[in-house]
Amino acid sequence: MGRLTLVISTVLLLCVALLFFAGQHSFPGTNGLFSQSSETGSSTISASRLSLTLEGNERRYQAAVKERKEAIERIGGANMAAFPAPFSAFYTLWDLFGVAFSCPFPVYRVGTMGDGGKWVCGLERATHQTNCIIYSMGVERQSSFEQEVLRQSEKCQVYGFDFSVSQWGPELRADTAVNSRAHFYPWKIGGVDNHGANPKEYSLQGIMKEFGHDFIDIWKIDIEGSEFPALTAVIESFKGEPLPFGQMQIEIHVGGGYTTEMDTVGAMDKWWTMLEDAGLRPFWTELNLLDVNFYRRGPLVAEWSFINIRGKHALVDDSLPDYP
Repeated sequence: MGRLTLVISTVLLLCVALLFFAGQHSFPGTNGLFSQSSETGSSTISASRLSLTLEGNERRYQAAVKERKEAIERIGGANMAAFPAPFSAFYTLWDLFGVAFSCPFPVYRVGTMGDGGKWVCGLERATHQTNCIIYSMGVERQSSFEQEVLRQSEKCQVYGFDFSVSQWGPELRADTAVNSRAHFYPWKIGGVDNHGANPKEYSLQGIMKEFGHDFIDIWKIDIEGSEFPALTAVIESFKGEPLPFGQMQIEIHVGGGYTTEMDTVGAMDKWWTMLEDAGLRPFWTELNLLDVNFYRRGPLVAEWSFINIRGKHALVDDSLPDYP
């Protein structure tokens, strides 16, 4: 009996030691991540189940980053084509940029089937926060994503920005149960505010200041190739501070008349690394097969969903209240 008591005590002490270690140890590339900053700017990592899950995800993600860098060198280096000519190489751009981080909550596809739907992390948790705010950059012809988010939670307001159209898509305009909480503006997003331009140009900070918002729960971006300079300008403007949104759903367009900025593997790697340094981690992707089939070309367009692992928000902080 005494030996059994000793074994049990030893196991309990080991468990306590492991929890203490997990609460104190930071893995490479995670300084300031999954943490709540105090008034003095210091940060700590709690040993909650959510934070431990995120820690494990980040460890695996850093391993995937290392593997990506090695794979780029193995295929010939940064100057290799994003999509090589037929029969010339055994890789595509998307082989090098994979989903290596897991959303710690259920993931749902929101919006219409096919082109237009987006994959969202913890939809109920994100949209049932008080004063839920959704930004939609790029509305174009249909707004099923925005309509479904508004139907999911009465606490949400959606703000749409698109200088190429004049209103929401027909689904949302016709849905009188929710369209009073959808607000549309024909503005262009960039790194600076230039309200005298045509169309008006707003930085992300400028838009948020305009409406008195301090956080965006979901940020959807679909701006037909302009995502590269736009997102670069946004991230640079925050100068290393946590980005003010919980997750980002973005359609990425490479080549095919959309943009020539990402013609090489190295160009995409540099931009992608900027996203990672800002705390963004991809948790889902989906090739736009409508684009492949319609134009009979390579997989140049893909949907990506990112979670922001920096700052304090519902997807990384379980001290916040759950949804009802």
